[in-house]
This record gives sequence, structure tokens and C-alpha cells, in this order.
Amino acid sequence: MNVFKLMRAVVRQTHVAVLACSVFIVSCGGGSSQSAGVGGTGITTAKGVVVGKVTGFGSIYVNGNRYDTTSSNFIVDGNSNADQDDLVVGMVVRLGVETENGVFTDKAIDVVYDDEVQGPVAATPVEVVGSGGSQKTFNIFGQTITIDEIGTVFEGTSFVDLDVDDVIEVSGFRTSPTEINASFIEFKGALAIGSEIELRGEISGYVPPAKQFMLDGVVVNFDNLTDIDVNGSVLSNGLYVEVEGSYQAGSSIYAEEIEEEEQGFGDDLDDISLQGIISNYNDPGNFEIDGQQVDASTASLSPSNADSLLADGVEVEVEGEIVGSVLIAEELELRDGDTSLKSFVSFIYPDNLRFEVSYTGLVGSILVHTNGQTLFEDKSPAQVPNFSVADMSVGDFVVVEGREVTDEVTAETVKRLDATNPDASELEGKVDAIDPGLSFITVLGITYGVDMNTEYEDTTGPLSSIDFFNLLTVGDLIEIEDDVVADGIADKVELD
Repeated sequence: MNVFKLMRAVVRQTHVAVLACSVFIVSCGGGSSQSAGVGGTGITTAKGVVVGKVTGFGSIYVNGNRYDTTSSNFIVDGNSNADQDDLVVGMVVRLGVETENGVFTDKAIDVVYDDEVQGPVAATPVEVVGSGGSQKTFNIFGQTITIDEIGTVFEGTSFVDLDVDDVIEVSGFRTSPTEINASFIEFKGALAIGSEIELRGEISGYVPPAKQFMLDGVVVNFDNLTDIDVNGSVLSNGLYVEVEGSYQAGSSIYAEEIEEEEQGFGDDLDDISLQGIISNYNDPGNFEIDGQQVDASTASLSPSNADSLLADGVEVEVEGEIVGSVLIAEELELRDGDTSLKSFVSFIYPDNLRFEVSYTGLVGSILVHTNGQTLFEDKSPAQVPNFSVADMSVGDFVVVEGREVTDEVTAETVKRLDATNPDASELEGKVDAIDPGLSFITVLGITYGVDMNTEYEDTTGPLSSIDFFNLLTVGDLIEIEDDVVADGIADKVELD
């Protein structure tokens, strides 16, 4: 979305504890409130909300924009004494942002973070079918979590190391009441009696006077010492709550605090900006983001063909207003990419916004653009905090995920890895050209050779070279892998 045209947003996300209206919206009547002109200037001020992944600091970058947090109030996992140092890239946050005449300024008044769930991994994560090993899934207390090798930020653990009985904190976007695509994972320790647990959901199986109920099949126990913060202090089945407590024998939870959480935006809201993952997709005029009905049939699109790419599981950002409980989107931007690069940095531009990657043994390079939406992470031995292009050097080994435009890539994620121990080089993108003699394939302007040792497959499994090339057409999405001792000859080619 236009960085200079982020307009009038008021957002909620059900997984973030909703504060009182006085915190985020000056008026609780539904839209952004308006004050009188300030000092006779005719400027009306209000407060809107921006929700999305943190992609950088200084002050804080969310949804492609930088917001000044010099005087912000921070609330992190309920701690009102928190500060910006308690946040990490990849966390999904909500900002209360000052607006003037319906346009966001760069001033964040409130910064709020609350995780989706914290608890033990129920079983060793398993590979998501069709992901080529880049995604895994596992359960935590009835919640299905999906992690991505590149798109998820890991603290204290890794995509490879995460295992059964690891207690972790999860932040991300919901695709259903029991499914989360994780953007951030933090290891909290090995499971033990008394391990700190956080979960949310609708109360079921509650039969007073028994001090016990269920959340997504998990037994929650409470007693007279439990802090119960719900309307009238009365629990009931169907009530949506967040539970904070400790792990007990038999996989039950003792609740130290039970807090009611509001759901939904209400029937009408003047302006809203919402980032999330599409679910229940029917057509551009009828889909959901985190349970919110969206109509983007008249929205301006980025890219212009975005309406043809929308589907369940696609990450987007929308802006508009809620009318009759439906979010009427004025703008929609795809946040998913279909391109992945894993190779060495060959050139860095002086603007510190662009760099190029090259592939060993091959002619040419690929230009990578970054912006305020790009999430940077340094997994090299240097572990540079607030890593960016300015910290890169020629020869760095990086992995990039993003969107292709005319053989250039706009990066959603950039991770620097260990250049002294690099992985296999990888190139995923759309086919530019195919050799009639079946000796090369060109992707993003890079021409990879193939030979008798190259392995081929599609979503159904291994293929012969003849069968593979009979299926392949220009514009198809493929992934090329060149082993650690890269030589410019593809060791494996997969048709996505």
C-alpha cells in the first residue's frame, strides 16, 4: 500500500487482548473519533490502529511504515511497564496511531503485543505435504501451528531443532479458530509441572459448581484464588476468554487468571486496516481474514492482477471500512510471494535498499529490492541486531523470499546465513525460457544447465527428464537446487 497514503485505520485482531475503547479509540461509537480543529488550524485529530508483523526497529516498522515510538505506551503480554526492547521482529503487534484529517501520522501512541498461545509441542513437527520440506506443522493444546523455514522468526530454537515437549510462545496470523500460521516462535523451556501456559478460546463443558471447564479440549481448573476478569465475574459456556496459568499433571491447566476477550469489530467502523491470511474464500467479494468478512470486489489492487491470485492461505493487507459487519476494502495488497533465492550477495547499492545475488558458475545476477515491509533477520555468526542491507557485505550467503517483477524481486523476507557453511543454492521462480534440446532452463534471467544426473519431480513425485520437459512451459513456477559445491548444473528441479 502507498506508504504516504495509509488512511484512517482502526483494526482489531481477535488474538490480541482488546483494551478498553478509551485506550485505542477516543469514541466507542465505532469509527475514529474526531476532535475540533487544533488551535484553529482546521485539522481534526483522532486515533487509528495498525496491526501487522514487526519488520524492523528505529522506531518500529509495521505494514511497510515507520512509526515513532518515542512517547509510546508499551504493553507486552499484559506488562504495562514494557518497552520496545521487549519486542522482536516477526511478532504481530497492534499500534494505536495518531491520525490527522483521516490520515495516519508517524506517531504511535500505543504499542500492544499479545501472543496467540504458549504451551508444549504435542509431538515432533511433521513436514507439510507439498512444501518441499520448507514448512512443518504441530499441535499445542488443540491449536494447529504451521511454521516456515524462512517466514517464521525463531528465538532460542530453530526450524530444525523444535521438538516434542518444547514449551514455546507463538505469534502469527489465524486461518481458523484453531489454526495459526506462526510468524514468531520463542523457546521458553522444557515442559515440566508448573510450566507457564497461555491459551484462549470459547469455554465449553462448564457445569457449576465444579471449578473446571474446557478450551479446545484442554481441561482448565480454577479456584477461589483465580483472578476472574469477566463481565459480572460469572463464567459461562460460549464465553471467549484468555487463560494464563500453569501446567498440571495429566495435561490440564491451573488458571491463575481468566480474562474475557471481545471478538469482532462490531457492525460499523469508519476505517480499518487489516493484515492477515485469507480463509473461506469464495470470490474477491466474499472471503474472511481472521473471521472478519471482507468484500474487495471494488478495491484497488496491488499487483493489478491480485484478484486472480486470491485464495485460501494467501496473506494480504486490506484497508477500508466496516458496513453492516462487512469490511468493504478500498485497497488490497498481496503479501505473499512465489519467489525464493538462496545464494551469495554479489553487489550492494549505495542506497542500502537494494542488492544483487549471483549463482556460482552462472552468468548474471538478480536484483533484490527491499522496503519497509521487508523482514530482516541475521542468522550468521555475527548476529547483528536490527539487521538491514546496510549491514551486508559482498559474499554474504542469504535467503530471500518475495515477489517477482520482470526478473527482479521485491523481498518480503531477507535472512543472512553462515557464509562459511552455506546450504545448497536454490532458485525458485517462473520459467523464462526452455532449451528445445533439454540442456538448460532459465529462471529470473539465470540460466541453469541440466544433465544426466539432474533429478526431476512434480507434486506427484519423481519424473523422467522427458516427462518433466513435456510438462514444463514458460511461466511455470519451478524450484532449482544446486548442491553445496555449486557448479551451475541443477542437481534437482521441481515443478510446483
